[in-house]
Amino acid sequence: MGSSQNSRSSTQDGAISSRAGFADTCWTQLFEARIAASTERCNILDFLIRRYWKPVYCYLRRAGCAEEEAKDHVQEFFAVCLRDDFFTKADPKLGRFRNFLLTALKHFVANARRAALAQKRHPAGGFAFIDDSAFAEEHRAALRQTETPEEIYRRTWLKELVARVLKRLEQDCRASGKELHYQLFHRHLVAPVLEGATPLPLQELATPAGLTAKDAANRILTVQRAFRRLLKEEIRLYACSEEEVAEELRDLKRFLAR
Repeated sequence: MGSSQNSRSSTQDGAISSRAGFADTCWTQLFEARIAASTERCNILDFLIRRYWKPVYCYLRRAGCAEEEAKDHVQEFFAVCLRDDFFTKADPKLGRFRNFLLTALKHFVANARRAALAQKRHPAGGFAFIDDSAFAEEHRAALRQTETPEEIYRRTWLKELVARVLKRLEQDCRASGKELHYQLFHRHLVAPVLEGATPLPLQELATPAGLTAKDAANRILTVQRAFRRLLKEEIRLYACSEEEVAEELRDLKRFLAR
C-alpha cells in the first residue's frame, strides 16, 4: 500500500505525523501539548477537534439539543476545553480516549450556562473547519432511532473511524494501481454492511471486469488485509496498549455485525 504508519505525513483530514508502535498517539500528543509552544499546541488540539467533533455533535443532538443549539454547544465545548487546557489533563490510566472525551462532554453539558457562555462562544475567527456546511444533517435518520446519547456517540465514533480508514485505503489502492481491487472489496464487503446494498455473488462482480471468481476473491483478500492493517494503525493513534487495540477491534466487529 502507498502509505504506512512509519512515514505518515499530514493529510487533508488533519492527520499528524506518527511513528511506529505507540510513540505518537492522541495521548502522547496531549502530553506534548502541555509543554509545547503556543502554535504547536494549537496544531495538536486542532487535530483532535477535527477528528472528534462529529461524535460530540451527534451526542448533543440525541441528548435533545436542536440543530442550532447543538452547533453552538460543539463550538462552546471545544472553546472551553481549549481555554482551560482541559485536554492536557487527560490520563490514559483512566481509560479509553473516547470515554475521556465523553466524560468531559457530559460534565460540560451538566454545567453549561448559556448566558454565561454566550460571550465566550465562537473563539476569534471560530473553528474554520466547523462551519455550517460541516453540520449537514447526514445523521438525521440515525437520530430518529431509539439510541441513548451514549450509544449514538459510540456508533458515530466507530463510523468515523471506519470512514477514515476506508479513505486511506482507497487512496493507497489508487496510488498503487489497485483501483479495481478496492472497487471489488467495497462492493462485495463494504457496501452490504455500511450501505445496506444487496450482496452480489463473486462471479457477478468478476465477469464485467474480465476476471474469474477466484481472481476477484484474491484481489478482495489483498485489500481486506490492507484494511485490517490500516485499521489497527488508526486505532493505535488513540489507544495506549495492544489490549486496548484488541478491545476496540472487538467493539468495531460488533458494530459492523449489526
